[in-house]
Amino acid sequence: MGPIHGAIVNWSGHKWGYQNFNNNDKSTNSLPLDLLMSGELFQNNHHKLPMRPNFATKWWEFDPTYPIIFILDKLRIIRLVSRN
Repeated sequence: MGPIHGAIVNWSGHKWGYQNFNNNDKSTNSLPLDLLMSGELFQNNHHKLPMRPNFATKWWEFDPTYPIIFILDKLRIIRLVSRN
């Protein structure tokens, strides 16, 4: 599944979708496929804010992996590091 997931993310995340930020590249957010790819298709947001644990930036975007990361942080299984 890894190579297929990577191909979908890297191909559609730079071909179809919308841009929240002008990153001087062709990265896009492909919301319809994003849920199937566990939040990995917020490529435009990721290119702008690569260290942010929640790739969703607009009120209507949802990163399905972030709630899991948030819970693991609260349970002290992982540690989110704040970067300013």
